[in-house]
Amino acid sequence: MSDLSITDLMFAYGAWVNDDNNDLGCKSPSLMLIKSAPKQCADAVKPPSKRVVAHITDDEAMAIDRAMKLLRERHLVLYHVVRYYFIYNWTVLDIAVDYLTVLEYGNESKKKLSSYHTKPLLTEGMGFISGALARDTA
Repeated sequence: MSDLSITDLMFAYGAWVNDDNNDLGCKSPSLMLIKSAPKQCADAVKPPSKRVVAHITDDEAMAIDRAMKLLRERHLVLYHVVRYYFIYNWTVLDIAVDYLTVLEYGNESKKKLSSYHTKPLLTEGMGFISGALARDTA
């Protein structure tokens, strides 16, 4: 497995999942870099911030995919938190308000959960994936 931290590995996995190359053949690391570059509008004052991610191989991404499948089977809420954060690029506050609040209080509630409820779940989900990857490579 790669020497990247689990956070960098998960952001690279999110970029791998969102890659829209549907053609057969190899994916170029430079093409992934070009596609992940921030897009500048003509009237923008400052460039939008976008995370630059490392390149991972298809084998590494498939190992993370297997770990995500295992997470989905065992802890569905943790799976959704990790998926929303790394694949759909939601913030921890978005996850707390739009996903966890609905689970906790329902759609009609005026109560809202804060990002403090999301961070431990995200950490636990990443720990599960890290452990699954360590077990998979051992």
